[in-house]
Amino acid sequence: MIENYINKHSIMGMLSKNYIPFENWRGFYKKKDKTKIVVFDENFSSENFEEVNYYYIQDKPEVKKKYYSTLLVSVFNNEFFELKGKENKELRETRNKWNKEIVIKYDIENIEDVINVIDNWDINSGVKYKWNKHSGYDRNFFRKYYEQEKKELISLFFYFGEKLIGYSIVSKIKEDDNCYRYIIRKMDVSVGRNVCLYIDYKTFEYIWRKENKKFLVNWGASSGNVLKYKKKFPIYLENRVWFYKRKKNNDEKI
Repeated sequence: MIENYINKHSIMGMLSKNYIPFENWRGFYKKKDKTKIVVFDENFSSENFEEVNYYYIQDKPEVKKKYYSTLLVSVFNNEFFELKGKENKELRETRNKWNKEIVIKYDIENIEDVINVIDNWDINSGVKYKWNKHSGYDRNFFRKYYEQEKKELISLFFYFGEKLIGYSIVSKIKEDDNCYRYIIRKMDVSVGRNVCLYIDYKTFEYIWRKENKKFLVNWGASSGNVLKYKKKFPIYLENRVWFYKRKKNNDEKI
């Protein structure tokens, strides 16, 4: 399903260094003793675990404590990349400005350069995300999975002069209707205005040049200003997805 964000790579993008993925990549352990887990299937039994966290559930669960976030899928076609009209003015100006100053590469020689970008993002942007900033997931992804998975990824690295200032990672795994999953992305916002917008636009432009036909991008779930930002790109669908946990016969909010 297009609205299903979960695949091997999207799970990799949710893992801290202490989390252990299932062998079948259908969930992961949150503790080394394997008593607390995360799964993406509402039918998964919680009987044998101290705590089961259910993420990205499509149907509203019948539990007291739960929350939802909005999963967004964007659509891109040849007409969009012409960037015509008032509605595309910001994107057009952003592209034209940074095309003159940023160079894009498609692999990275030194992973520590990426770690520096993440550290910088923590300082300059992470504070507004508080506990939900997930920068540790990005560090773990690059240190543990990037090299082994990069042939299955679309990876763009953005340089301002000699300095790496951002990256984007998209999974090449497509199970339905030419839909990609956007995995992780960070940037150095101190470089200038709309660097994030430029990174996202150029990532989608790169895919379009490869595809030369309509494609979809599943961003995963978000809310608030992050969701509002994603809606700068053409919307294909948006659905609620649910998050909750079961803790030994007792439902609790995550």
